[in-house]
Amino acid sequence: MTSVCARCGGRRVRFDQICPACGHRAEGEGLLVAWLLSSDNLGDAELQAAAERVRAGQPVRPSDAQLARARRALGRSYGTDPGLSGRQRVALLACALTLTPLPGLVAAGWWWTERPRAALQALAVSAPAAVAWVGMVVWTWLP
Repeated sequence: MTSVCARCGGRRVRFDQICPACGHRAEGEGLLVAWLLSSDNLGDAELQAAAERVRAGQPVRPSDAQLARARRALGRSYGTDPGLSGRQRVALLACALTLTPLPGLVAAGWWWTERPRAALQALAVSAPAAVAWVGMVVWTWLP
């Protein structure tokens, strides 16, 4: 797998890595463009042509349809989503147990297509916490 850097036109091994030529690393929506400029999406000749256009200073402006295709492709890939850190999972669990589990459940739904690993982690923390939270609420209401 290879990729073309959207900033300098250099080659890198993976689309989500730092470019060895200019030090640029795509983040957020830039990952979609980086994936579009990778061998997962383009053939060798197309990659070479894209690299030459970027080196010539032409901006990369993908269409909405291309961005949607990249979102679908990256949404299925757990390799591009680092997930939640241990500290974030502990904070989410603490919030779910002390206040309400809703933020974790909402985050899981919100991230489902863009951050699949983080969504599953939020769901794995929040769903059992929701059961415990409801149990604690019901237990305090019982006579």
